[in-house]
Amino acid sequence: MQKPLVATDNLKKHFVIEESLLARYLAGAKNRVVKAVDGVSIEILPGETLGLVGESGCGKSTLGRTIVGLYEPTEGDVQFQGKSLFGDDSIPERDLRKQAQIIFQNPYSSLNPRHTVRQIIGVALALRGVPPHDREEETVSLLMRVGLSHDHIDRYPHQFSGGQRQRIGIARALATNPKFIVADEPLSSLDVSVQAQIINLLQELQEDYGLTYLFITHDLRVAYHMSHRIAVMYLGQVVEMAETDTLYENPLHPYTQALLSAIPSVDPSHRRNRILLEGTVPTPIDPPKGCRFHPRCRHRMPICEQEEPEPLLVPSPVEMGKAETGPAQRHSEEREDQLRTGHLVRCHLHFGQKNRVTLTKARE
Repeated sequence: MQKPLVATDNLKKHFVIEESLLARYLAGAKNRVVKAVDGVSIEILPGETLGLVGESGCGKSTLGRTIVGLYEPTEGDVQFQGKSLFGDDSIPERDLRKQAQIIFQNPYSSLNPRHTVRQIIGVALALRGVPPHDREEETVSLLMRVGLSHDHIDRYPHQFSGGQRQRIGIARALATNPKFIVADEPLSSLDVSVQAQIINLLQELQEDYGLTYLFITHDLRVAYHMSHRIAVMYLGQVVEMAETDTLYENPLHPYTQALLSAIPSVDPSHRRNRILLEGTVPTPIDPPKGCRFHPRCRHRMPICEQEEPEPLLVPSPVEMGKAETGPAQRHSEEREDQLRTGHLVRCHLHFGQKNRVTLTKARE
């Protein structure tokens, strides 16, 4: 049984918005809490890419940054290779920085404009313990690996295009020789032709170095090409997660169905009936009671407005055809593998159906 490289357990990250003294004194205003990430449990296996998709503001970037230790969680924990990041016996920050890196969304603001490429990558090489006299050679090797050359080593960020800057960001992430990389919307500010080049580069690097990715994007077409599994996030929670082909062929959550219906296709046989969502995304400061998606859901029921659905483990068609036993009745190791790679959905529509089991019960 393969153990996860990265795992989160009921991870929450809330931000407090402090009201001004005048507002508190005159209007009795109270501090507000943004529930950016609110109870996320995921596992990422070594060598795989987990795509994380959802609308802007749903908490994707906050989740990624918390996983690599840039934010301290409000509640819950992150484990890297079985060791806690925030517990009493946590991984030293310096060791974590070597093994877990992040590629930021904006290549124009993620590089220090006063530093040359030599200096930018040199900081990461120093963290890895590369001696000063070897850093130029290592820097040139990394630049060439990401499609740049020795001539770029003493240039400043403003002398590069957006695609070249993102390549420098990738080289910086590789410099510590990490096992895990969070790619936080690395294509969002790039031209389409450049996006394809970066996708190919990330896939080549994963194959060459055995990297594990959390690939954050709002583009489901890109997620399909990059990911082994995909998690769909809505208002701070993961509402569905499955292997890529399973999710695209059989989406279970109404939100996932709506997202997939918006993907354009030139092949009429692959076009879906467009599902238009009602209303706007609720604020994470005051999320709806019950299912967070119910104000926009065309399938909402009375229970959706009252009770928050638990994550459900839905067997694949192959699993459904096996013996009369459900997931909770099988061997523990088989069940653990299914928990990691099975089809999870957080929706009342599927609760109580045959062979469905809550994630909490499956883990017992």
